[in-house]
Amino acid sequence: MEDAVVQERVSPRAGGLPAGASYAELHDAFLRHTPSDLADILLRLATQLRSGRYPAGRPYRHVNGFTKIVISEQAAARLTLHYWPAAPGAPDDISRPHDHRFAFSSILLGGSQRFVELAETGDSGAERWRSFEYRPYLRGRIATVTTRGTVGLQPFRTVDRAPLEGYYRTSATVVHQAVTNRAEACVTLVLRGPRERRTSRVYYRPTEPSPRGGLQFGRRIDHDEVVRQVDHAHTLVTTM
Repeated sequence: MEDAVVQERVSPRAGGLPAGASYAELHDAFLRHTPSDLADILLRLATQLRSGRYPAGRPYRHVNGFTKIVISEQAAARLTLHYWPAAPGAPDDISRPHDHRFAFSSILLGGSQRFVELAETGDSGAERWRSFEYRPYLRGRIATVTTRGTVGLQPFRTVDRAPLEGYYRTSATVVHQAVTNRAEACVTLVLRGPRERRTSRVYYRPTEPSPRGGLQFGRRIDHDEVVRQVDHAHTLVTTM
């Protein structure tokens, strides 16, 4: 099945978003999605995958532990499904502190997750982190990494989430960590806006090896496993 899969561009309507709209309009439409709308989006995605088509690029395992599946992409926005597989007995998955080159909003479809937002500070009591600037090229296949120095990070807000209740929204300037419980699978639907700058920041503890630039490879996911994950996301939405 792997060799038969093709990548194709599809109408943004395939992701439930009106074509040719601004990010503000797309964001409003995203937040109006009902559980039934979300289920329809996932069902269409699963149908496309079963027919051997990827809507907008091959899914891959992101460095932060989730499967990333692009559902729809246009100039003003990108809609993606993020799926963290269950790992009973494993500790919470805590991403490195980071920001983004764009604003985004996220709906929790199932599982347990919260966000911790942090700010750089000169307070001597704050935990120390090494800060790096990340600049991708060629749709993220190549990146440069520049050291910014050591800074303190201080948490200032925690955002708890509940499946299909509200959404998490952040700007391109907020540093945060996603804390994902691994007792069961966790699934989010994410709408990101247009790129606002060329670089983003990521923070490593002083004892961790430095990130490397050059070629960036997300781990490939078996096609059948991607289908199973999308099916499970659909089940979560329809049985909540």
